[in-house]
Amino acid sequence: MTRILALLVPILLICSVNAQNKRHIIPRDSITNKYTYQGISDSLGVDKETLRSRLEKWNKQNYNQEESEYASVVRDGDSYTMHDREALPGKARKFIEYDLTVDLRDEKFRYKLTHLEYIAVGKYPLEDKMATDQRKDLEAIHDICSRIVASLGAAMAKGDDW
Repeated sequence: MTRILALLVPILLICSVNAQNKRHIIPRDSITNKYTYQGISDSLGVDKETLRSRLEKWNKQNYNQEESEYASVVRDGDSYTMHDREALPGKARKFIEYDLTVDLRDEKFRYKLTHLEYIAVGKYPLEDKMATDQRKDLEAIHDICSRIVASLGAAMAKGDDW
């Protein structure tokens, strides 16, 4: 019995470390505990219609439904929700799907990148225990999500001459 416990303790510690590593790579919403990238822009000094124009231009460049069967953009008043799927770099048949919601106000916007789903052999919410715990995959997912958020921020902050 003590031999079994001696073998199980290191295995449990490794599993715990893997779970903690996953939490440290990708941020979680403090309320829902789901993996989420979110933020509110600083004041950009332009009205809501200017921000809308910038967002719609960015959407056309990044969520072209003719190029991707997964890309979609839904507008509901001052709120836009974009859905897409991206391949993990260098990984055959591994993808991340997500929803990006952007809410507009005068001078500011709020974004929330949620519903992260890992697709490999199956399709699982990233929080699901069946989703990957491989650090390289999680780092690639974090890089993709960070790039999306940075691209959005840059597009919204630039003047009309971009």
